[in-house]
Amino acid sequence: MTRFRRLIPALVPAVAVFLLAACGTPAGVDKDLTDDWKMLDAAKIPSPPVNKCYNTSVSYYAHDTTTIFSFTPVEACTSAHASETFFVGELTGSAATGSTPPKGAALNDAWQKCAKEAESFLGGDYHDARLALLVLAPSAAHWAAGARYFRCDLAEVASDGNKPVSRNSSLEDGLRGDKPIALTCMQETYEADGKTWLDYNVTSCTNVHNMEYVGTYTSGERAFPTNSEERRTAMRPGCEAIGAKYLGMSTSTLVNHQQLGIGFWLVDEEAWLRGDRSARCYAMLFDKLTTTKSVKGLAGGKV
Repeated sequence: MTRFRRLIPALVPAVAVFLLAACGTPAGVDKDLTDDWKMLDAAKIPSPPVNKCYNTSVSYYAHDTTTIFSFTPVEACTSAHASETFFVGELTGSAATGSTPPKGAALNDAWQKCAKEAESFLGGDYHDARLALLVLAPSAAHWAAGARYFRCDLAEVASDGNKPVSRNSSLEDGLRGDKPIALTCMQETYEADGKTWLDYNVTSCTNVHNMEYVGTYTSGERAFPTNSEERRTAMRPGCEAIGAKYLGMSTSTLVNHQQLGIGFWLVDEEAWLRGDRSARCYAMLFDKLTTTKSVKGLAGGKV
């Protein structure tokens, strides 16, 4: 035991020398552990996924208030949903340099791109369908963190009032082939007094109806028409020209027709500022007349 104890001090210096040698600085190392590490890239907000579908918390789509927070993702587009993201792009130029997310005219380029991509996705102009086109900018928080995406969604709607419709399939190719999503005929609905116009219900042209979609008129660049007189001046002549062609008659014949006329539904001001200066145009029967056939090509005949 005594000899064993005396061996311990003799071992310590050797161990210490070994440890000191192991802690020496290898050739080419400067002992600064921070200067040779690459800095991590700043965190980046990911762009929304394409071909994703969402439920919504809104009762109707208003272009100035509908945001990405209006939607909740669903598992797949075969699940019940309201909107579908078909394209995602990047904001550029002045639209990307503001201190807050763009709106109104600042989204003009984004809206134009969404409309073009929607035509490719659907097979036709979305205005010709029971659809709303939604152009969604990042939230304020995402914007502050550097996000500059814009999201393009299409949503089926019940009418021009932009009330969401729940569906369980993609809208892709909805204006190709038999065009299942196309606007055709509809029946007006009224308040209980039978006089105050409410909306319309979409129906087949072989069912009883008193309205038929004839096309969409797009105005040239001008200020948003804010009252009924300005709206008539801005949009009615264009809709009447489209309607006359659809009906197969001259504009003057249409204007003086005793059974039908042309009505239109104008987009809201925010959509107008974005560049969608359009109105959907409808042939509308007078005096609560109805029909069970299309009025396309009516010409000089009667309903």
